[in-house]
Amino acid sequence: MSDKYNEVLANLTAEDQIFAFEEVTHFTGITYREFKNTPKTLASFYEFGLSFPEWEFIVFNDERYSYQDIHIKAAQTANALKNAGIKKGDRVAICMANNPEYIITFMAVTSMGAVCVLLNSWWVPDEVKYGLENSGASILIADEKRLLGLEKFTELKKIVVRSSNNSDEYEDFNTFIKNQSESFDDSGLDTNDNATIFYTSGSTGFPKGVLSTHRNILSTLFSWALVTTLKREVEDVADNLESDSIVNTSEQQSAILHCVPLFHVTGSHSGFLMSIIAGRKMVMMSKWDPGAALQLIQDEKIGAITGVPTQTWDLLTHPDKDKYDLSSFKELSGGGAPRPPEHVKKLKDGFKDAEPSIGYGLTETNAAGTLNLGKDYISHPGSCGRAIPPVTDVAIIDENWNFIDKPKAVGEIVIKSPANMVGYWGNQEATDEVFNDDGWFRSGDLGYIDDGFVYIVDRVKDMVIRGGENISCIEVETAIYNHPSVQEAAVFGIPEERLGETLCVAICLKPSMQLTEQDLNDFLKDKLAAFKIPSFVQIGFEELPRVASGKFSKTQLRDIFTSIEENQS
Repeated sequence: MSDKYNEVLANLTAEDQIFAFEEVTHFTGITYREFKNTPKTLASFYEFGLSFPEWEFIVFNDERYSYQDIHIKAAQTANALKNAGIKKGDRVAICMANNPEYIITFMAVTSMGAVCVLLNSWWVPDEVKYGLENSGASILIADEKRLLGLEKFTELKKIVVRSSNNSDEYEDFNTFIKNQSESFDDSGLDTNDNATIFYTSGSTGFPKGVLSTHRNILSTLFSWALVTTLKREVEDVADNLESDSIVNTSEQQSAILHCVPLFHVTGSHSGFLMSIIAGRKMVMMSKWDPGAALQLIQDEKIGAITGVPTQTWDLLTHPDKDKYDLSSFKELSGGGAPRPPEHVKKLKDGFKDAEPSIGYGLTETNAAGTLNLGKDYISHPGSCGRAIPPVTDVAIIDENWNFIDKPKAVGEIVIKSPANMVGYWGNQEATDEVFNDDGWFRSGDLGYIDDGFVYIVDRVKDMVIRGGENISCIEVETAIYNHPSVQEAAVFGIPEERLGETLCVAICLKPSMQLTEQDLNDFLKDKLAAFKIPSFVQIGFEELPRVASGKFSKTQLRDIFTSIEENQS
């Protein structure tokens, strides 16, 4: 690190500054470094938005809402939930496409002390049922599309948003919150109270519910605010934020294109919650369309995008890109998946006034981990960046939890931060597998550290990341094995420029059985979300290659499929 970087960091985190930190020992006996000045709860955090009540907060199609508008609707929703019997600690589930009601519900649930359960809106009904049953949710707030198939699921109250017709199966959202108080009641929240359950696909089949507190989430938000300020001062870049405040105190409002599902921490934390700190206007997209995105950047004078790397690449390569005025565009942030190093310079060259950046973190760390931005990213395009100072640590371990100090030595990446989750909901065994006694979390990613910069080289977990979505190979294999014609199946990924990885499957059939790719797709469509269905299918292997232990050799299969793809292109 440069002398200037260290000097500025020391100044920003000094005892009398907003980013001052201290060591805190939790009731678990684990000691963390924590910011002194974070709000204690998300309810307090949302009040940052009332610093600019009349500023636009959400733009959605032809709808526009101010910070005050959303705050009032969130209060009405919180009071409606209380009147419906929801108490502190109860779980309220959300399952819908991105829209203003998603933001309103999230703010309402977390302000009143309930736990917001964010279900993947791409799941099929059986997957949604699993999430509802696993979390023990009392109420589901969803759009019509996500309520289809849940008609017989009578164990909970259902509320529909943006309904096109009346139904006795569920209550309309606007009717539900009508005539409710526009002020929040004191909920007696504490920083250690549970706030959210996000579901993440791990390597062992069913998704696991990641439980986080208000403290966990707020630690991430303050960490990012610090890094933004640090970058500005190190690189002498003008910015809307003043060094002694994390809240935008200028008269100018920035805007962000919000195009990542809110059931991801990237969409929730970096897109939505960070907008409140900066007083940003969020221009929401419910479905990704690069052409429509370019039009919005021009019309709304959008300065930033936070999405998976696929989306910034789609903008760069769109045939009509040069027809739009993109002069307002300054930040090309990415997360949720790696970005190929060769894309970094192309993005910088293709958007002359904008800078690409990348972040690394997991749902389990509330996206806190590393950041690579500004000049650092240009000079280290293959790295996911430095550990986010000053409360996050990143290290490398071997398979026996021994820490590796040698530069460039490959091992599993581990993260320690007050942003780390409490644990997996209702699954202490899985929680114990990923944490050690000192609070370090095993990422499941293999990598190394060189001069403070973290590099990811592979995954320990049997997972594929496709367009920012984690896909459990075991989950997909289990679904395929249920087909009566399948003898053996191996699911894995191979590199793909746009989505990061293509999901592949190699299949051996039972004797005298037949199966086509279309047959397989038809069989899986009601069992797996569409993004989990393999797009590269090879059927008819006499046997699948294996390693000495008897497990399938997915390394060999990747080589075989890559060769097939190259020959077909």
